[in-house]
This record gives sequence, C-alpha cells and structure tokens, in this order.
Amino acid sequence: MRRWVTFHQPRASWQEIVIDLVGSIAAMGVLVLITEVTQLPILWAPFGGTLVLIFAAQRSPFAQPVNVLGGHLLSAGISLIMVWLLPHNTWTLVLTVGVVIAAMRLARVTHPPAGANPIVIYLAQPLWWVVLPSLAVGALAILLMGYLIHRLTRSEYPVRRPAS
Repeated sequence: MRRWVTFHQPRASWQEIVIDLVGSIAAMGVLVLITEVTQLPILWAPFGGTLVLIFAAQRSPFAQPVNVLGGHLLSAGISLIMVWLLPHNTWTLVLTVGVVIAAMRLARVTHPPAGANPIVIYLAQPLWWVVLPSLAVGALAILLMGYLIHRLTRSEYPVRRPAS
C-alpha cells in the first residue's frame, strides 16, 4: 500500500493557485459566451480536464497546443467513424476508447481529456458537422485563453521544452 502514497505532486504556490482559479474561470466563461452567441454546443465535459492541464499542469507535454487541438480532433474523428460504422453496443465503446488512445500515442498528440471524447460521442451520437467544429472552436478558445492568462501572469505557456 505504501507504494501508492509515497509520490505526491509538488505543493503549488498561492500565486499558482490563483492563476489556476482565474484562468479556468475566464476560459470557461469564454466557452459559455461562445455557446450563447453561436448556439454551437461548445461545453464538452472533456474540456474540464483540458482546463486542468492548461492552467495547473501547463508544463506537461499533454497540455501543449498540438496535443490539445490534435488530441481532441483525432479522438473525435476516430470516434465518429467507429460509432457510425460499428453496431451501437458497449463493445464498440470499449474498442473505440482503446483505438483513440493508441492513435493519439502513435500521432504523438496524446491529450488525456480527449480520451473521454469517445464516451461523449457514443452516448450523445451527435453529427460530425456539430462535433468537429465544436471541439475545434472550444479547444482553440481554451488555448488562446491559456496563452493570454499565462502571458499576463508571466508564466510560460506554451512551453518550449515540456517536462518528459
């Protein structure tokens, strides 16, 4: 049991916690505003995880722009194809999640929150012309807010050399 509790994340400073709080609220507010103005369904559950990475773990390779945008779009594209081609059952969902994770690794755009896209797409069965623009606009808005907030607070994002 001890093996599971010996490694703990480093303590965050109050400044970092405030940046996390303000940044995630601002970015989520932008997503809500875009949704209200455009009527595009931008409020995807996986974006909550994306916000955690952008604001609380911005040095992670998984938080870098190519991973955020590439991971969301690749996972959604694969999910849409598989849900359309295969029978609608839980084994399709199981297979789709595995294929999405493998594809993100292969393409070097792993973004853990994008691993939830197959579940959302399987359950909602939305149309591709709704999913792809919604995820693209939402991911780009989050990335832009991440860039702006980190610039205003003089913290580095995106990172030139992410932690391995």
